[in-house]
Amino acid sequence: MAVHHGGRVGKAAKVLASKLSSAKAMSAAGKTLATHKVRYH
Repeated sequence: MAVHHGGRVGKAAKVLASKLSSAKAMSAAGKTLATHKVRYH
């Protein structure tokens, strides 16, 4: 899979990759990535 750098998608990926992210942040990041995946892949 392509690695995204910068922008909303890159930030969301970093949040999900980090074990220290809050559950709320991870949920939002997951939604961002899911939406991106549906739209662009």
